[in-house]
Amino acid sequence: MIEVYSRRQSYAPGQTAELCFSTDAPTLRYYLDRAGRSSQRVAEGDCAGAFHEIPKDVVANGCGWPVGLSIALPKDLKSGFYILTLQSASGETGETFFVVRAPQPSSAILWVLETNTWNAYNTFGGASTYVSDELGYLGGAPIVSFERPLPKGFISLPETAHRFATSAAGTASDFVAWAQRHHISKFAGSASWAQWGGKFAKWLAREGIEVDYAVNGDLQEFPDLASGYRLILSTGHDEYWSWEMRDTVEAHVANGGNAAFFSGNTAFWQVRLEKEGRQMVAFKRKVARDPILHTADKRRNTSIWSDRLTQRPENTMTGVSFTRGGYARFGGATPASAGGYTIYRPNHWALADTGLSYGDQLGATHAIIGYECDGCALKLEKGLPFPTGEDGTPENFEIAGIAPVALFTRETAPAGSCPDGMLSDLEFVAQQAGGNLEPETLATYAHGHAVMGSFTSPAGGIVFTAGTTDWIHGLEDPAVSRITRNVLDRLAAPAAERTTQ
Repeated sequence: MIEVYSRRQSYAPGQTAELCFSTDAPTLRYYLDRAGRSSQRVAEGDCAGAFHEIPKDVVANGCGWPVGLSIALPKDLKSGFYILTLQSASGETGETFFVVRAPQPSSAILWVLETNTWNAYNTFGGASTYVSDELGYLGGAPIVSFERPLPKGFISLPETAHRFATSAAGTASDFVAWAQRHHISKFAGSASWAQWGGKFAKWLAREGIEVDYAVNGDLQEFPDLASGYRLILSTGHDEYWSWEMRDTVEAHVANGGNAAFFSGNTAFWQVRLEKEGRQMVAFKRKVARDPILHTADKRRNTSIWSDRLTQRPENTMTGVSFTRGGYARFGGATPASAGGYTIYRPNHWALADTGLSYGDQLGATHAIIGYECDGCALKLEKGLPFPTGEDGTPENFEIAGIAPVALFTRETAPAGSCPDGMLSDLEFVAQQAGGNLEPETLATYAHGHAVMGSFTSPAGGIVFTAGTTDWIHGLEDPAVSRITRNVLDRLAAPAAERTTQ
């Protein structure tokens, strides 16, 4: 048994990484590697093993284990995602991660990893924000600590790992069964470096694109983090955002900086990062119990960002929202859909040199429209989709492609995920965003779309959104790869150069 976590999720070069672990092995070998196209060994050595009990309040307050391994990080250590592996003499391993930030921007691009989502799905100690031993799926824990080991599969997965969304139309997802056979957390399909980030890091290396790294919490802890970067980048399943995180990104765009969201279900839930970022508060469906509702800061409640009480829909930051999107190729939600975007504006700058035409499918072969997708309220004018703006999407949001997706109803939700006494996803969104469960309100959110497009802020900041968690799974598709490259090249370039493209 080897369980390990880092005291902090990110460090600066020159700081000391502190690793806490519990094991029944007397000695351990450690390896520190920087992830990329191929791993780069940074350090290795030996340390003494030690066993520590798991506290009863571990889910909310963390393990509290002493530091068992300290690694001095060189002052010239490159920004990146670092994997720390502990190995016993018998070959058993445990792993964790930390990010090394750049002390000064070494790239025009800052990639912010979706670490809040990893914490939300982390079941170490018996509970996550989704499930708990006491309450089952209906409950979940309202407070979760970052100071816990991540479940198996969150950092590394075999190359043959299955996806949560099905890559073949009309087939049932078998990720959970696959994970159980391989003794991997069933939540590794929803939240992990391995599912999305690791693949994107390899693509970046293959393309020769340099980026600096940060974690979600850094956007709150360091409000000036975006200074010096032209582009802030989000990928994968970036579901949980704090008020301060949004302040940082939105100020960046308002001042002429750019953002790209190659992610889905992005900023769906508001969370609060407390106790110097060691704890995440997320009452979610139990938001009525959130004590902040009884204060002057009630807009910081931990419901969805599109909640009428919060009055800050995520559309204003990303252009899209999960409330107007939903699931694809997952459960009973659009199970046999095409899996790709239908192109409506092939002349959009992001689609340059792809060869795509009006009505073509983008990414269908690799099912990029999969798992969780974001959209906006739409209207058709002369056959082309436009945002209505009623949900907060900027009026100048230009839609390049759309695809049908849907929120779960009681009938389409996966078995066991919507027990008696719990609202379906559609019902919950209608209640929180629409204010009631009347048929007309339910109909407003029942037929969603994944939406790909971009908008420009008054200061010239550009925001591009891919509108799907599984965009990265399509990077082997030449057109998907080309669009990704177009976005990074354009948004990482000086504004003066963009005007000529």
